[in-house]
Amino acid sequence: MEVLALIFPVFAVIVTGYIFARLEVLPQSIAGALTQFVYYTAIPAILFVIIAKQEIKDLANWSFIGVFTLPVVVVFFLMFFGARILRGLSTGNAVMLGMVSVASNTGIIALPLLHELFGEKTVVLAALANVVMVGLILVLIVILETIHSEDEGGLGATLKHLRTAVLNPIVLSTVLGIAYAITPLSLPKLVVDYLDLVASALTPCALFAVGMSIKVSDVVKTGPTIVLTSTIKLIVLPILVLLCANLAGLDPLTATAAVIASAVPTGKTMFILSKQYHEYEEVTAETVSATTAVSVITLVGWLIVLSRIFPGSFTLQ
Repeated sequence: MEVLALIFPVFAVIVTGYIFARLEVLPQSIAGALTQFVYYTAIPAILFVIIAKQEIKDLANWSFIGVFTLPVVVVFFLMFFGARILRGLSTGNAVMLGMVSVASNTGIIALPLLHELFGEKTVVLAALANVVMVGLILVLIVILETIHSEDEGGLGATLKHLRTAVLNPIVLSTVLGIAYAITPLSLPKLVVDYLDLVASALTPCALFAVGMSIKVSDVVKTGPTIVLTSTIKLIVLPILVLLCANLAGLDPLTATAAVIASAVPTGKTMFILSKQYHEYEEVTAETVSATTAVSVITLVGWLIVLSRIFPGSFTLQ
């Protein structure tokens, strides 16, 4: 009951967003506006104010990075080579199939979820997971651009996407927070109070926007490929991360954060890139929609499982 009491408010906000969208209490455009606010304002505020107060040794969590990254890389290559060899997909399509199976929405979903359930320490871990995801996106852009290098204007598109990935607000606020943490300075109370106030809007806005974006119809019409990618993203990948966390001997809270960061749905950045390079657009779009909708159920399942494995991590805030 304690675990359900902990997670109920979080998922109740998601369901509320879904109901409001379906009943047209609010226009669908609100979801986009809320997401933009969270992405450009609330997330950078919470990342900077929390990371800036950390000790440098706490930011260099290589065990977490390794445990989160290794399964992602392994699953990506298995999906890529499986798509190439068994299904005969083009290199570009196979790359996208691999990416939609591992690319987590660490910023908009994992970060507010972890912060609400487990507090400040997991915000740092979510930021590290996001840096890993950005690194994978940069590699993806390079691969896709190499494939399409003969296209006119390819270099400009590449530079634009690379710049967007590197200079996105989540990465910038993480880097600035680390830079400030290196200095002996402490943040002025006025600044902390301001950033805390902005950051307080993160969880309700992000989760409400997620709920508004869910479309059950997209799940109902999914084909076998979407079922495969969604199952790997929401179930198989987190299982592998959990196994790696146990082998690496991560502490319960860090292990829990790694699993949740891998169990969130596929990020919408994948859809943007698939549209840009015209690679597996329909599968990518449907995977993003399906994983977002189904994750409301699977994340609850994962939280219950993790509460049994790591009960010490699950205490009411």
